[in-house]
Amino acid sequence: MDLRHMRHFVAVAEELHFGKAALRLNIAQPPLSQSIQRLEKDLGVELFDRSRRSVELTAAGRVFLVEARRTLMHADLARKMAQREAARLPETRVSFVGPALYRVLPELIVRYRAAAPQVAVRLLEASSLEQVAGLLSGDFDVAFIVGGTAIGNECESMIVERAALLAAVPANWKLAARKSITMADLAEQPYIRPPAKLSPNPDEMLSMFKRVGVMPEVVQEAKQTNTTLGLVGAGIGCSLVMATAALAKPGNIKFLPIEDLPSHRPWELLMVWHPELIGRITADFIAVARAYVQENWRLLGLAEDAG
Repeated sequence: MDLRHMRHFVAVAEELHFGKAALRLNIAQPPLSQSIQRLEKDLGVELFDRSRRSVELTAAGRVFLVEARRTLMHADLARKMAQREAARLPETRVSFVGPALYRVLPELIVRYRAAAPQVAVRLLEASSLEQVAGLLSGDFDVAFIVGGTAIGNECESMIVERAALLAAVPANWKLAARKSITMADLAEQPYIRPPAKLSPNPDEMLSMFKRVGVMPEVVQEAKQTNTTLGLVGAGIGCSLVMATAALAKPGNIKFLPIEDLPSHRPWELLMVWHPELIGRITADFIAVARAYVQENWRLLGLAEDAG
């Protein structure tokens, strides 16, 4: 029994006439009759009551018609899914934290698309911790995460960007008139921070305050840097952000250098991948990123502006 015999059977069952079914299938009537006979032989049952005047389904034929239609429907669905998958563009799945979009990631995508226009880049935003889990499970091919995130021995990484940390304060606050501030100045303001469960180093930011003997009052948590900037612009509080956030040109925000911020505390963006779970397409993306960083080595500096 094969799908061809099954299609012949359904045509005859629906037409209840061998001649009409043969016309519908665009085949001669004798081969159609032979196909039905072979199917009946394979099944060991008669599917039709035949007479000179009419063709009727037997009880077994009526049952088989229901299942044959279902089988043909699933076979057609499988064919369409296979054809759709074969027609899809090859892709690489790139996950990222929001700040990757301020400078590095858009340029990388432009360069990679120019080098490999036949490849689709699927972008997925997630926290650093979620991205590492996604790399290990094979859900992501390349991840752009915050430096300091534990990636384990399975993954490889490279730094693609460094930036100073700046204080983001509402531009209409008195504090914004200053050229720079201290950690103690910042601690006196309502503070906005990422949720501890989504931060790779939940105590790192607060530890910088502890070093100078102060602690801010956390009034709001925000998952994404853009959300933090929106809250600062709305006058909810202040925060520590990477200098490249100024590239987003958020409204009502002044970015101020911090006089006593430890110099060894830059913000870093890492590109991470699992070498055993990537193919040629992703390897090519990584190569483009390497070349980009080598060409734009100033990205690894600690500029305190967005230039």
